[in-house]
Amino acid sequence: MMGLYHTTDLDGISELKPDKQRLRTILASLDSENADTASHPDVSLVNDENGWSLSVFASGIVTLDQLDEPDEPPQYMKNVNRDTALRLWLDLAAGRMESIIALPWQKDAGG
Repeated sequence: MMGLYHTTDLDGISELKPDKQRLRTILASLDSENADTASHPDVSLVNDENGWSLSVFASGIVTLDQLDEPDEPPQYMKNVNRDTALRLWLDLAAGRMESIIALPWQKDAGG
């Protein structure tokens, strides 16, 4: 059961509740030849009900951010492939936070 969520693409355009195929397309845009000239370096999905956000960068870095806690630095993982990123997005869209939080996220010391 998907809750309320939205994505933001490389051009900064938000979409409300895109389906799985559209999520895959948004992630694939990170590998397009004009990704490095886009206005945003990442694509993101935000769960509007719980305030969690997952941003995916072309380099394979994924950041997990609690938007309701601006003083909390984002957590991150490196070398995340697009399939894994899609799974993370689908979990976040459905509010399955326990499976996301259980992953080996890193935090930078001192923010």
